[in-house]
Amino acid sequence: MARRSSAAWAGALGAGLLVALTGCGGSGEAAASKGDTVVLEGEQLEGLVAQVNKMGIVEWHGQLLTKNPDNGGKRIFDLDGRFSPSTGYSELSMDSVIDGNAQQVDYLVVAGRTYFNSESWGPNAATCYVDITDDADRSWALPTDLDPTWPVTAARAIRLAGDGVSVGVPAKDVITGMPRGLFPGVPAALDGVEAKAVITPHGHLIEVGVDVVNMWGEVPPAELARIDTRKAGWWAMTMKESQNGANIVPPQHVFDPAVTPPSQCKRA
Repeated sequence: MARRSSAAWAGALGAGLLVALTGCGGSGEAAASKGDTVVLEGEQLEGLVAQVNKMGIVEWHGQLLTKNPDNGGKRIFDLDGRFSPSTGYSELSMDSVIDGNAQQVDYLVVAGRTYFNSESWGPNAATCYVDITDDADRSWALPTDLDPTWPVTAARAIRLAGDGVSVGVPAKDVITGMPRGLFPGVPAALDGVEAKAVITPHGHLIEVGVDVVNMWGEVPPAELARIDTRKAGWWAMTMKESQNGANIVPPQHVFDPAVTPPSQCKRA
């Protein structure tokens, strides 16, 4: 997988994704009292769902922050990915600063197997991967649900928000859409809980901001004490149909670094 700079994505996030979700809450009953407004909300969301469902390969960028960046939230890591709905295969690249350690790793998920490639191996090993399917420590950054369209397809329309729509997203989908290493499972206390989000279309590009901090506020304090919420407060992402028509395929070279050094991986 070719490594991509996240600068362009970061610019898009900085320009349009720093939305405040104050006032975007509300109940389905309150929205329903507005008559035809609810139809407009539903139509807007249905249009977004139709848009992502038409995407051949979904190209996306996700960014996890401690809280809304407008309120001083700090970036935890970025994920750049390509996802094929027809095969379920994914290419992902992680740029992480968790624990203050900057690292960049490429992942490839094909036919139920997970592989990774590290930039520390150098350019000669760019097509070489290690199978880490059963290695939880190395695969922690991968979402449990690799389909990145979850903020749109799992959403419930609440009200219009400018050109976009404010929605409620089930907490289960939020958790499984973020790195599995942060939340290996969905806490039972999140059953029935929603996160507030705003989805905004920009032509072929869709922007999303998910308020995870306030989602935690819906969990009873006694249950919340059992969940580590420190590293998940805001999920920002963009998605579009990839202009790169190349299929996602198995890695060219798979090697065991305990036996073969990365510099020789193509000979393994």
